[in-house]
Amino acid sequence: MDLKDKKCIPCTSYVPPLPLEKKQELLKTLGPEWKLIENDTRLKRDIKFKNFKRALDFANTVGDIAEHEKHHPELHVGWGHCDVEIWTHANNNLVENDFILAAKIEESFTRLFPA
Repeated sequence: MDLKDKKCIPCTSYVPPLPLEKKQELLKTLGPEWKLIENDTRLKRDIKFKNFKRALDFANTVGDIAEHEKHHPELHVGWGHCDVEIWTHANNNLVENDFILAAKIEESFTRLFPA
């Protein structure tokens, strides 16, 4: 099953982070635009847009996805960009939920802004 087809499972307590090998394996499924940062404890993608309105509209789309999944990224929105940073706050690291959310965001971006 593709990550985008899975559902985030709410963390009710501490969840151990994924091993680095698993993070790297899941990262490959997201595409080359996604990066591991902060000593491999966060996912990040910087997305460029033609103007502020498109960046803001996409940020709102990401917000809708996050609310639906009950898993919330950090968004940095400005003129011509929406930067997305994801990690699990409960363990300050990455679990499968983070990659699920990233896959859903990536699918939405690809659908809304085809190449």
